[in-house]
Amino acid sequence: MFDTLKNTVIFNGLKNEEIDLILKKIKFSKKRYDIDEQIAFRGDKVNGVLIILKGRISTEMLNEEGNVIKIEELTNSDIIAPAFIFGDSNILPVDLVTIESTEILFIEKKELLKLLSINEIILENFLNEISNKTQLLSNKIWNNFNNKTIQKKLANYITKNSKNLEFEIKNISNLAEKFGVERPSLSRVLSSFVKQGKIEKISTKKFKILDKDFFDF
Repeated sequence: MFDTLKNTVIFNGLKNEEIDLILKKIKFSKKRYDIDEQIAFRGDKVNGVLIILKGRISTEMLNEEGNVIKIEELTNSDIIAPAFIFGDSNILPVDLVTIESTEILFIEKKELLKLLSINEIILENFLNEISNKTQLLSNKIWNNFNNKTIQKKLANYITKNSKNLEFEIKNISNLAEKFGVERPSLSRVLSSFVKQGKIEKISTKKFKILDKDFFDF
């Protein structure tokens, strides 16, 4: 167990003996789950920290059609929903289902607070983990917003520069500079238009519009 905990973000930088001494000062519990067992449901209250000691877990959501959407897989040493332990809304945002036999260490919130006050390294590790998760989410939101902005700019360019539903992009680097965006970002959006069937690539620089409605023709 100590080797697994040593690899978690919370206990990172501590030796087995140090972890052993620290855990003796708090209360915690361990629970085993069989394969395909539901650990928790979306909307359940997060009452403490959950650490995977062994096994794999799938985090999932149900869409409006009732289809399961897999968000990510968690495995040994991963922490489940650390950003939802504290704050005003302690609600689990996903369902948790085991992919294989799994063992989880649970530390209740009040015991976690005790743990964070015992060791400065653990406190810093935990705060860093929450900050990293927040920054990652912020970057995802920005990238999504930025991609939509690039889509709009590219769609406008295609509409204005097409003739008989065909258009050219002679130099994508120059076009990216004109848009004020990174070249790889523009290339990704252009590729997504092709994959979505909005346009067709005829040659290296020449394209044809397939979905006229998308480009407001």
